[in-house]
Amino acid sequence: MSVYLRNLSALMPASFTLPEPLLNCFTWIEDQGGHHTRDGGAQPQDHWLSIYPPADLTNPAASMVAFGGTALPFTAAWTTPDPAIDARIFELAETSGDGARAALWRDDAGAQYFVHIGHDTLGVITDDPVVFLQFLAMGYPEPGALARTDITPLDAALEHHGLTDADDLAPDDHPLPPTAFQAYLETTFNVPLPATARALGIPDFTPYHAPDATDPFARWVADVTPPPSEADLVYERALMDTVEQLDLRDTDSSDIIMQKIGGLFGRTDP
Repeated sequence: MSVYLRNLSALMPASFTLPEPLLNCFTWIEDQGGHHTRDGGAQPQDHWLSIYPPADLTNPAASMVAFGGTALPFTAAWTTPDPAIDARIFELAETSGDGARAALWRDDAGAQYFVHIGHDTLGVITDDPVVFLQFLAMGYPEPGALARTDITPLDAALEHHGLTDADDLAPDDHPLPPTAFQAYLETTFNVPLPATARALGIPDFTPYHAPDATDPFARWVADVTPPPSEADLVYERALMDTVEQLDLRDTDSSDIIMQKIGGLFGRTDP
């Protein structure tokens, strides 16, 4: 067993089994020099895999995807954490700059799915490990922040920057596909990489608290999440009041935003 897999397995609940395509893929990535550590790799969660070669790790155009587990349970932020819920979710990868994750989830029948846990959305990605790997290999700038799955990685980059013409994108803003990773998947599993995630059968992800959600993972999370406590509601109201006081606008520059924040807390620029 590779170093990465040994550490990932130490974090994995006993109810999960890593599919063989993931085992083989993770070993291949490590063999290519894609295994990295934080803080010297003292803890299992300090080990991670990059889908890019070391030379591309700091390239701003690289997709925000890194395989790695966490020691932080899914319900850690709940007023009363629930080990039974935590045993049914195992985070596998970081998929966006705001902390979105991809994870394994077991439904009530015990079936295992790959799911998206984002800042604003969540939902089932697929139950097929090869499709899951293909999705992360497509080169989307942030797979975990994908608003629509029927667009290409280039379309996603244009949408993020508010542009319609690829010629207007700065060189560093053009998506950089993980070509070696893509070639490994195509050769190993004999599957071509489609142009969009929708072509892989991945629907748009579901907004949190959507009243008409049909996605099974979204519905399950809504069912098991306890209602907010009074302290939570007080905090949310205070946060909303603060946002209203800031009066942030789409046209505000970074300097103006910082001035508004400083003014809110009684600071002024020297």
